[in-house]
This record gives sequence, C-alpha cells and structure tokens, in this order.
Amino acid sequence: MLTVQHIYETIDAFAPFASQASWDNSGLLVGNMSMPAARVLTTLDISAETISVAVQQQVQLIVAHHPVIFSPLKCLPAENPVYQLASHGIAAICFHTPLDIAPGGLNDYAHRQMRALLSLEGAVSVLEPAWTDGRGFGWVDTSRSVWQPAELAQQLQTIFDLPAVRYNAGADKPIRKIAYCSGSAASMLELAAKKGCDALITGDIKHDRWYAAQYLGLTLFDCGHYGTECMAAQILRDVIEAAHPEVQVICMPGSDPAIYSSTGGVDA
Repeated sequence: MLTVQHIYETIDAFAPFASQASWDNSGLLVGNMSMPAARVLTTLDISAETISVAVQQQVQLIVAHHPVIFSPLKCLPAENPVYQLASHGIAAICFHTPLDIAPGGLNDYAHRQMRALLSLEGAVSVLEPAWTDGRGFGWVDTSRSVWQPAELAQQLQTIFDLPAVRYNAGADKPIRKIAYCSGSAASMLELAAKKGCDALITGDIKHDRWYAAQYLGLTLFDCGHYGTECMAAQILRDVIEAAHPEVQVICMPGSDPAIYSSTGGVDA
C-alpha cells in the first residue's frame, strides 16, 4: 500500500526538507506517515475550496506549497483548515521554501518560462544563496534585448497569464539585467541593486518598497504572490507522478484571492 511516507520521501529526494529556511514550517503537518496515499491532491494553498474538493474526490493526502500551519495555533475552531483535514482523515504535506530553491522548483520553472520570451542569456546566478549546495532564492539573468518597463510588463502579463502587472510610476530606465524571485521578495531589492540589476520581478510589494525602488533606480514589477507561485501545484503533481505512476493525482492550483477590476487595478 502506498503511504504518506512514500510521497514524503519522493518529495524529500526532489528537494530536501532539511533545506527549508529557519523561519519555515515545511513537512508533514497533519496526519502520520503510515496513512494511505493512493489519491493525492496538489495545490498552492490548503483552503476551504481545496478541502471541499478533496473530500468530494476522496483524497487521502494534500501536498501544498504554503504551510497550513505557519504560526503556532492558539485555538482550533471547526472552520480551521487543520481541523477540517483532521476531521476528514486527510493528511497534509507542505513543501514551502525547499520548492522555492530546488532545481526544477518554482524559481527555476519561472526562468524556463521567461527565457525565450525575454531573450535571456541563460547565464543564471542565484539572487540570495540559502543552502549548502549553492541553491537559493531567486535568480539573476541578462536579456539579449533592451526592454522598456511597459514592454516588459506586457510580457510578464503573458508569461504569468495575469490581468495586470504593477510597476514603478514614472519608470523609464531601459532594462537588461533582471532579478526574479517568486512569492514575496521585495526585501531583496537592495540585493538586486548591489548585483547591478535594472529590475526586480516578484509579488506582494508593499508601499515603502516602491519608494525604495525609485531611490535605487530599479524598476520593480509586482506579478502577485499567486501569479508567481500557482504553478507549484503542477510541479508537485509532476514530481509525484514521475515516481509513482499508480497514484491518482488531482492538480488544483486554486484561485487568486485578489479581485482585479475592469480597469486593471486590484480591489482591496
């Protein structure tokens, strides 16, 4: 019988859980290793929608990118996803920062998606090293073309299938050297500037970071947290199916919790 432990070991071989950041909470977060895992659902977030589908499809294990338990729980109401998982006997493995930095993981996947459309040279360096073997968060590459911010924003909309991409007001500096990091990485702005980058592409950019980008002379692109990470469900499905073709895997990226208005802005 295929168990949670088999899936855990497969994911660990792809990118060690030991490589997670010190602040992360990746691993088996609900259930135990001996539980069956013949039906698996892969997703970005374990939400009410995700759990509903899992229950309907008799899923035994959910493998998600974002941890369903991140901060310590002080109570466990019935509507909490952790309670719902346990009550339905569904295990949960969450694979967060190891997937971010893995070869073939989120940032590597994005680079492969961007390389042709942005005419990237492919001489990739790690933006922020984070593990003993040299892997880390994000990457830096140089385009053979020179991009204006508006042109690059349009390309990013196509690459990530987005209704809108935010970038600096008044930005007009030509772009060749590009830094990228999935999720929320505007804190790496100064690091990108130090490495001589013209732009940083990420998501979840806070108000003060736009001013910092202007001060540093970088163009900052916000493709959203969901936009830069929803492909996690597909990556996890492919890893599991390659090792266990007998497993029934449901790939469910979920939906972006942000709502985009008809004018292209993001509703609060």
